[in-house]
Amino acid sequence: MSILKSIYQKEKTYIFKSFDNDKSENPAKVIFKRFPFADELFPIANQKNILESSLVKNFDNSQKSKEKLVEHIINIMIENITANRIDYELFLKECINNFEDLIFNEKEIKTINDFLELPQSAVHKIASELYLYSKIEDEFTIEEKKILK
Repeated sequence: MSILKSIYQKEKTYIFKSFDNDKSENPAKVIFKRFPFADELFPIANQKNILESSLVKNFDNSQKSKEKLVEHIINIMIENITANRIDYELFLKECINNFEDLIFNEKEIKTINDFLELPQSAVHKIASELYLYSKIEDEFTIEEKKILK
């Protein structure tokens, strides 16, 4: 008989390292309500296929049709590049419960909405760290249980 044992499990309370927060006497903490599933990626948008558009299906090889097709391809490429980015706001709202001991401009940051009001560069840096932490897999091992007879 095998026994599944936990070696490492992430803590729901996390002290982020961005801006040397972890070196503070009273560091800010993030409280996770849940961690994302292994295949949960929070994309900004889904990728699109150029060949599935009505423009390609109705292409008639005219100059106007060629111009529209080129413009369409460029727009789809831009959208697909964006689709690979992470929607940090969605991630935060789905997985983070609250913040503790975080202050900006003399205002205490507790909720996701408070956090999203911080300067964009700070939100991005901290949110990307939280996302990377949340995606670290817990570790387990299997041990054999000796059956006494």
